[in-house]
Amino acid sequence: MKNMREVLENLLGEDLSSGEVLRGLRIKSGLSQDELAELTAIQRSNLSALENERTQMTSYYAEIFAAVFKVHPSDILYPNGHVKKSADLLKLEKKAEAYFKKVSG
Repeated sequence: MKNMREVLENLLGEDLSSGEVLRGLRIKSGLSQDELAELTAIQRSNLSALENERTQMTSYYAEIFAAVFKVHPSDILYPNGHVKKSADLLKLEKKAEAYFKKVSG
């Protein structure tokens, strides 16, 4: 994973998306999207959507790709070592923080 990560970082910068990691792993392995679709039973259109961030990478997909490419699922899900929080998650964090402040205060 480290060598592939260095190549992707040189091309794309340090902040990699799950889709970029998937594409990098696929290309490094010499697989086309059609071949990966055949291997994983995931439709090619879904692979394209995952690589292009039109569909969110889930643990389900990450575990499948991790098995194929012999990496840890977190390398695909969290390529930068942290969770990229959606607007909904950030809103939930603020709501929870206000709640706990209220009940403890």
